[in-house]
Amino acid sequence: MTWSSAIKNKPAVTHAVQTFNAPIIPQHKVDWARLVSLDFETYYDVDYTLSKLSTSEYIRDPRFRAQMLGIKVGTGKTRIIAAKNIRSELAKINWSTHAALCHNTQFDGFILSHHYGVHPAFLYDSLSMARGLHSNDIGAGLHEVSVHYGGGGKLEGLEATKGVLNWSPALFKATAAYCANDVDEMLRVFKEMLPKMPDDEIGLIDLTCRMFCSPVLKVDIPRVEKELERELARREALMYEAVDPLAYDLDGPLYDKAQFAKLLKGPAERALEGTPRDMQIIKRVIGSNDMFADLLRIEGVEPPVKVSPAWMKRSKDEREDETDKWGYAFAKDDAKFTELPNRIDDWGFDLNKPTDVALMANKQKRLQDLVDVRIAVKSTTNVTRAQRFLTAGADGMSLPVGYAYYRAHTGRWGGQNKMNMQNLTRGGELRLSILAPRGHVVAVQDSGQIECRVNGWLWGQDDLMDAFRAADAGTGRDAYCNFGDHVYGREITKADKMERFVGKVCVLGLGFQMGAPKFQITLAKGALGGPPVFFEADRCKAIVNTYRLKNAKIVAGWKICERIIEDMAAGRTGSHGPINWEANTIWLPNGMALKYPDLRKAVGDKGWDEWTYQGMMKNTPVRKKVYGGLLCENIVQALARIIVAWQMLQISRKYRVVMTTHDEVVAVAKTAQADACIKFMAKWMSTAPAWCSSIPLNCEGGFDACYSK
Repeated sequence: MTWSSAIKNKPAVTHAVQTFNAPIIPQHKVDWARLVSLDFETYYDVDYTLSKLSTSEYIRDPRFRAQMLGIKVGTGKTRIIAAKNIRSELAKINWSTHAALCHNTQFDGFILSHHYGVHPAFLYDSLSMARGLHSNDIGAGLHEVSVHYGGGGKLEGLEATKGVLNWSPALFKATAAYCANDVDEMLRVFKEMLPKMPDDEIGLIDLTCRMFCSPVLKVDIPRVEKELERELARREALMYEAVDPLAYDLDGPLYDKAQFAKLLKGPAERALEGTPRDMQIIKRVIGSNDMFADLLRIEGVEPPVKVSPAWMKRSKDEREDETDKWGYAFAKDDAKFTELPNRIDDWGFDLNKPTDVALMANKQKRLQDLVDVRIAVKSTTNVTRAQRFLTAGADGMSLPVGYAYYRAHTGRWGGQNKMNMQNLTRGGELRLSILAPRGHVVAVQDSGQIECRVNGWLWGQDDLMDAFRAADAGTGRDAYCNFGDHVYGREITKADKMERFVGKVCVLGLGFQMGAPKFQITLAKGALGGPPVFFEADRCKAIVNTYRLKNAKIVAGWKICERIIEDMAAGRTGSHGPINWEANTIWLPNGMALKYPDLRKAVGDKGWDEWTYQGMMKNTPVRKKVYGGLLCENIVQALARIIVAWQMLQISRKYRVVMTTHDEVVAVAKTAQADACIKFMAKWMSTAPAWCSSIPLNCEGGFDACYSK
């Protein structure tokens, strides 16, 4: 009997069961005699560096040069191979039977494949392992991981090679010591981490690295060129919509002589006319902290501030002068800035008046435009990604699909190679520009409502599970239409596009303790890529209350999560369904963990007690909030990720998996096998792992010559 069926028809759980089952971690077996640990040292300089180029651009660049290779076969001694001997040394190894281990295999493995035609039988990556085990504690760099496991970390000395194409014997010798130490420490920490990593996760690391190191997808260059033109035009329109350049130009209402000298510098810029002149003014206005702050004040919003990073870098004595302590918080990572359009409680609108709801939506759009345009001016993500697609696919080269394994706290993949493949807009031109290799198709299956299903299953919301089962079988009504009935007071069908869409937002969005204010904002902003919907505050409260009344076991799950937080903080152990917890840690059914180091309760910004824990953001320690609904979302997302990742592994044993976008699995198959492939994928993506065998799963998908799903 499964856990889910055991609780069927029993009362909702009202407290966490205080038991603890130590996680059993399925072990991966390494063929140590055929393990090749290696590390390349390569040429770089001020302009030619990984900080300015993506990994694939750096390695495919004409300036690329492997200066040396550190290599250890099995448990033998690490040897340093000079550049001229690397190819012959690699040719001595039977790569059809030997595996490669690197720390950042997407770098070293791509060098192997692109420059030496080497494709190892298996790819290990100690960087990915460290992300999965330690990224919320210590980071995943080799130095941090080495020190964590009692080593001395990386040696110094690589900086001396910067810009040096031809190394002297002394420089070669010094760098050889650095390189050999990297190889030895990498293998040592790999052995330390291996018993902690589940076998399936090791397989997923190999699969993730292979997507990048042995790419097969192609790029539709003309389509990307058109998309780049469209994106540049979109940015220009966004800038014109956010800022009127004439307001700052001569005789404009915001003209200021001193400021104007900064907007158009020198005779050449002042001689500009038309769009070039406008763009110069707009970019300078938006890029100026003071002038952008004035734009927010015009909208009645006080600009958010933060402690200046430059001030934080000063010594303790220098910090006594607090003159420059505070600066504007206008970066894309500043939550106070990105959340400005959602602070509707500060605006004084009566959100039960339809006219005020419309005014709120207009103000929100204006603030969102300002936030977006500031980020667009300071960040060129969409433009550079299109440019990188063009570079990656030039001359018929294959597109390296780079993902950062376990980038998110909950185990989800993140962006890599400076072109995040996780957030390609569905139906967007960049997505459509990804082509199958000749004679093949791109086959896609998308797991349907996976997080909603996991949430209902985890807490025993059996009526919701039954509704999904019936809808999947074609014998029952759609879950979104079902809830739409309660929103609109009549029977909603799939023909009621807008009403069903609102029901979808409710079913997918209210399961993690979203309150009425945020729900109202979510609808008004156009949730899930849909149209804006304007509901009064009281109506939103009624909808939220209806959801919670109909899904009482999910609501009880939030309370259980609150107790789990308290247990983790107090060092108590417990268990619920497939999860177990102890101090600061929730163990997942596959042997991985969610970690919440240094849990503390303190009075928050809103005057009530809040829990926070010590997290990491871009290798920088930050305090992060957690509460019942958010912990529930973390757990559900982690479990959903395990399910989809397990399904992806099963599919990869027969067909080549080349991408994964959120809950999608993407494979390539020969055109003649397209139908068989999509059916095989559907079979596995409707099958649950043993630990949750009773959960109803479903998917939808298809195949095409491009990534059109």
